[in-house]
Amino acid sequence: MRIKAHCTDTARNPIANETAGRPKLSGNTQLLRWFSTLSVLCLALILSVHGGAVAQNSLNSPVGNHQTITLACNPFPPAKIAENANQPGYDVEILRAAFASRNISLLTPFYPWKRAYFLAQTGQVDGLCSCSYLPEREADFLYSDTLGHVRVSLYATNKEVLETVDRIEDARNMTVGVVNGYNLETSAREAGVDVIMANSETTLVNLLLSRRLDAVLSFRAPMDYLLNVKNDGIPNASTIKSKILSNDPYYSCIARKTEHADRLMTELNVGLAAIRKNGLYDTIMEKYGILSDISQ
Repeated sequence: MRIKAHCTDTARNPIANETAGRPKLSGNTQLLRWFSTLSVLCLALILSVHGGAVAQNSLNSPVGNHQTITLACNPFPPAKIAENANQPGYDVEILRAAFASRNISLLTPFYPWKRAYFLAQTGQVDGLCSCSYLPEREADFLYSDTLGHVRVSLYATNKEVLETVDRIEDARNMTVGVVNGYNLETSAREAGVDVIMANSETTLVNLLLSRRLDAVLSFRAPMDYLLNVKNDGIPNASTIKSKILSNDPYYSCIARKTEHADRLMTELNVGLAAIRKNGLYDTIMEKYGILSDISQ
């Protein structure tokens, strides 16, 4: 209604000026000319209004809008789940919450590990969702405060098996299952363990329950997720017990080539501290069936 009224008011004076001193036109001709002039003016006004809207939707963020950064993730359920937008993994949710508390939005594209590392190392993304500490990586990355812990556990249905194993070398006389592709295979074979490979934790659990394995060596997170959250109808899953063999921290990494990398890392650490204090960190971990306490 406001645009219509403005068009009508604007049209009156130009039409009056245009017709002054000219021969009087017929009513129909004069009315037609008025409508024509009015239409042109309205069109000009509408284009002007829409032109302003286009400018506001430009690629440049409005003043005061929050920052957006990109961290490359490698698929590793349940910490990082590429195929589930509603449950992207606890690492992703924790990082998003920590950055959001600092008014920073996080994008988390998924790549194979080597590709993700290359993109971050060369500054094509702002960093990595998570990485373990290696001294040689310090030249390329800043490390956050602890994001979580990588726990390696031995799983068995027989308590005596767990009681006799404190290190992987203690399982030399056992048949132990490992997921194909995990670097745990290398450490187990180097320790002289009889290793059976499988394509998933589900397959290993079924082999364990059918007594075809003495134990399963696995990262705790995917196994806990399978047994406590997914379950997948596994019978007698509650009979499986576990023992942690190693517990190492991991971090989020910001590429040194990222603009204002130091400030960004500070913001992340402040955000991580905030969500730990308010309980959101634990809530996210529990959602995926993971105990956040480092002693577990």
